[in-house]
Amino acid sequence: MDLTQELKEAADQLSLTRRRFARGEEGLRLLHQSREAFINSLRNTGLTYAEAKTKYDNCLDEQEVQLHGLLDQMMYAERMHQFVLHRIALQQPQAAPPAAPEPQAQTVTA
Repeated sequence: MDLTQELKEAADQLSLTRRRFARGEEGLRLLHQSREAFINSLRNTGLTYAEAKTKYDNCLDEQEVQLHGLLDQMMYAERMHQFVLHRIALQQPQAAPPAAPEPQAQTVTA
């Protein structure tokens, strides 16, 4: 596979994992905001407050674990993207460093 295709795939994967992570962060934020409503909706099913709170806490823990997994995936995708960019940079012809200016002859007038 050529490097441009690898770069496109790495960029696509990075974009996808960033979107998933952002969605996960938003979901976790909303879950935090809806704590009381979540617990009350569980209580409407016949659970006690303690049971409903435990279910909420378990749900929150699971979401945090999933978000951490998404963070790992996103970091890996970023590293792969940088790796492909580095490989492309290594294949570019090295530009010759600019030549040092030659010293100018100085004329002395007296």
